[in-house]
Amino acid sequence: MDRIISMEVFVSTVDLGSLTAASEALGMSRSMATRHITALEKSLGVCLLYRSTRSLGITNAGRDLLPFCQNILEQNAQLYSLAQEQHSQPKGRISLVTSISFGQGYLAQAIEQFMLKYPDIEVDLTLSNQSLDLIKHGVDMAIELSNDLPESLIGKKLADCPSVVCASPQYLVEHGAPLSPEDLLDHNCLIHKRIGNDWLFVSKAGSKSAQPINVTVTSNYSVNDSSILLNAAINGKGIACLPLPFIDNEAQTGALTILLTDCQVNPVGIWALYPSRQYQPKLHRYLLDFLQQDLSLKHEQVDSIYL
Repeated sequence: MDRIISMEVFVSTVDLGSLTAASEALGMSRSMATRHITALEKSLGVCLLYRSTRSLGITNAGRDLLPFCQNILEQNAQLYSLAQEQHSQPKGRISLVTSISFGQGYLAQAIEQFMLKYPDIEVDLTLSNQSLDLIKHGVDMAIELSNDLPESLIGKKLADCPSVVCASPQYLVEHGAPLSPEDLLDHNCLIHKRIGNDWLFVSKAGSKSAQPINVTVTSNYSVNDSSILLNAAINGKGIACLPLPFIDNEAQTGALTILLTDCQVNPVGIWALYPSRQYQPKLHRYLLDFLQQDLSLKHEQVDSIYL
């Protein structure tokens, strides 16, 4: 006989206190329920229940084995539930927070594509430059560009975010183009406050002999938003250091020219941050897998075109 069904009969009988009640709950005859108990006892080699026409009780062996049967039934239910999920569209709600510039420059568009793929998933996206307490504000996860992660959160790296130095054709006509990172000392650079004046250049060739170069640039303009920085660069105010995905359109149209293409600038990671790794809903994994694949594809496309 089916051992899983026999365990269901045993657990239900103990829970309901009656073999008759268990058989009714499971949609079988009392005689069939009795056969399942007998078959399970024979298989395990122990007596699980004391049975008579007037009373029923669990034996010491039955009491010892009951938790194992309950655990097996629970795992069996989870197995079929997980298998069923593979054939159905995921549903639910995910709440996210990210910086204003990253949200406007990339994440909002990526979320729209994600929702096209998974139309039954709802997304609540908050843009903020302030660090939020995820638990206090009921937010599932934060998406951040950072190399310095908060100790209170668990981080999953989604991708590296390449940045480039760029300027408008107008600026380059007036001031010339830097040919090396050190040449930036002779130019006005536009500063994102999170990055600061120290720009770190790493050779893209990956040669062990190539040492990173740190240049402390000078600037007459510093802001805390990449969108403002982007507009200032387009308007010829100076040379900016911006995430490559943010200037994709401007580079294609010629509004900005990417400089020093043999270097990576201020390498930073894109991270998903959440309060605990103990339980991560399946919806979160759908989103994180999508973002990882999308970021990887975009970086490959941009690198092949520009760098």
